[in-house]
Amino acid sequence: MLKNFESLNELKIRIYLWVVPCIIIALISNTLLQNIDAAYKFNFTINNTLTIWFFISWFLLYKRLFVQFTEYSNLVLISFYHVTTFFDAVRNYMVVSGGSLGDFIIWMPIITLFFFLTLGTKRGLYFSIVIFLTTFVMGIMYLNSLSAESIDSLGQYYFANLVYIIVLYYAQHMFKTYADLEMFRKYAYYDSLTRIANRLRIDEWLEDKLELLADNQEEFSVIFFDIDHFKEVNDNFGHKIGDEVLVELAVLIQRHLTNRELFGRWGGEEFIIISNSLGEDTVKLAENLRQVVTKHSFKGAGNLTASFGVTDSKAGDSIDSLLNRADRGLYQCKNSGRNQVSYIR
Repeated sequence: MLKNFESLNELKIRIYLWVVPCIIIALISNTLLQNIDAAYKFNFTINNTLTIWFFISWFLLYKRLFVQFTEYSNLVLISFYHVTTFFDAVRNYMVVSGGSLGDFIIWMPIITLFFFLTLGTKRGLYFSIVIFLTTFVMGIMYLNSLSAESIDSLGQYYFANLVYIIVLYYAQHMFKTYADLEMFRKYAYYDSLTRIANRLRIDEWLEDKLELLADNQEEFSVIFFDIDHFKEVNDNFGHKIGDEVLVELAVLIQRHLTNRELFGRWGGEEFIIISNSLGEDTVKLAENLRQVVTKHSFKGAGNLTASFGVTDSKAGDSIDSLLNRADRGLYQCKNSGRNQVSYIR
């Protein structure tokens, strides 16, 4: 049941699919437990109408058919049911027997949530206030005919209704702010072109790894690599093809990495892999990746090669000292003809 949702609409539909059956069961139970006399004929009719429609709307939402129409139809019917049932409860029950509202307090948070879920924060607030004022006027009309218990119940209903409206209004802002912060945090750590980790995220990874190295002597290695003659790719095929090559390379490399490696784009055509393996094992990984790149034909650019600089972490290392060694390995490959792996101890 728990999953990530790609859009707000998909989340809303999933909520409806779980909540609507609960409402249907409640309506059927309410209908079965009522005596169908003159006082309850109206409620009986409304309950059955809503039950039938909710069955239909659940099916439409499940099939993703007429979603917006279904949402607004439910909004109209639920609002009508809420207002008319409230009016009927005040006039035929509270005035006559001096009782309380009962079920209204239970279902009111769901009804208010439904308003905000369907209409959004701003329109949901306005609509909730309109419904509140409508029920408020209805209650005031019969205030002189109500007992002290009924007036207390009515007052609790109004105050609770206002609290739910205020809480849900600010909750929506809070969730939106949290979602925006999460989105900004996510995009702050990922390269906009290749969708892998960017330099900021790589720096954090390296800082964490170096702290572990200092505390527990947990060594790690770094592979620093780039595409050979990448400038010629841009000059001969254009920057659009060059960008597509970088994206394709990122996907290609990721396919051949495990959960033991962290992978990101350092900048331009330069990429970094942080691995828990050491020495010859890391060199073997880099050599395997070099061969993968050499054998691959990039769309629009054909066959390309890459050079790899490899180094292990050392006690007392900083990010600069570690990357400088890996960078020396990379440029040693460049000076020796490219398409190689160079290991710097």
